[in-house]
Amino acid sequence: MAITLYLVRHGETEENARGVFQGQTAGTLSEIGKEQAKAIREKLANIPFDIVLSSDLKRCIDTASIALEGISCNIIEEPLLRERDLGNLTGKQIKGATLNDTVESEDSLKVRANKFIDKIKKEYADKKILAFSHGFFARVMQAELEGVTYREVTLLDNCEIRKFNI
Repeated sequence: MAITLYLVRHGETEENARGVFQGQTAGTLSEIGKEQAKAIREKLANIPFDIVLSSDLKRCIDTASIALEGISCNIIEEPLLRERDLGNLTGKQIKGATLNDTVESEDSLKVRANKFIDKIKKEYADKKILAFSHGFFARVMQAELEGVTYREVTLLDNCEIRKFNI
């Protein structure tokens, strides 16, 4: 049984625009982020998805709600799709920051990505899934799906959609 996964990164946030680490904070879509979400409506309207999953963080839920406006569907919140926990770097400037032991490890992210992949295989076999997530976590998940390191995966642009067959 095949699963088709359409993975979408949330729209630009005010924190993205300021170069601030968000981690697992809610985040606030910027006006540009809201426009990005509106801009993918037509593409999403042409994707025959069966289910919509979203990180439970506000920036993803807001992106999904805007992008799917006018499309009859339920958005199911999925904590496994959350962004990396950035520990004590959360809220700090990205430029010049150094990762430390308060930041969720790459191994932990891989485990979480594989839990999500296993979950959709078990619960949504043979379905087309639209999933809203975050930049770094999406890279890790794509790397796990493709059997490469996350460094070999380009960062998703805000509101970029990538398709995977599982």
